[in-house]
Amino acid sequence: MIRKILMTAAAAALAVLMVPSLVAARGQASSLDSAKAKDFIGNWVLTMEGRRGPQERPLAITDKGGKVAAELSGGRGGPVTISDISMNGADLVLKWNQQGPQGEMGVVMTLTLSNGTLAVKQDMAGGRFSQTGTGKKKG
Repeated sequence: MIRKILMTAAAAALAVLMVPSLVAARGQASSLDSAKAKDFIGNWVLTMEGRRGPQERPLAITDKGGKVAAELSGGRGGPVTISDISMNGADLVLKWNQQGPQGEMGVVMTLTLSNGTLAVKQDMAGGRFSQTGTGKKKG
């Protein structure tokens, strides 16, 4: 009887832990129409200048039901699903929150497309920290 209760509790705990992972794996789309950002759709490799030199981060920008969705990989803490996506003129703007040593901070990444290459600017903590880089489409 006790064994059955423990097994049920363990299964319930595992299910609770898996739900956020399943939601993140599905990703969420933004309210931005994919047609407006069609040139950005695809798999990119961003090369960002960091404190330890250049760092590559994969960025997948996808169409989910006619809306833009994105997932940024390669950083600490695993992939980041981004659903706050908008256009500022011809630039694609991605916004999310990430956990840092001093707590959660907002991140704004602006992507400017020119001749098939991205210019990347990433502002963190309201612009107190910035990084720049480039992006190339995979394949």
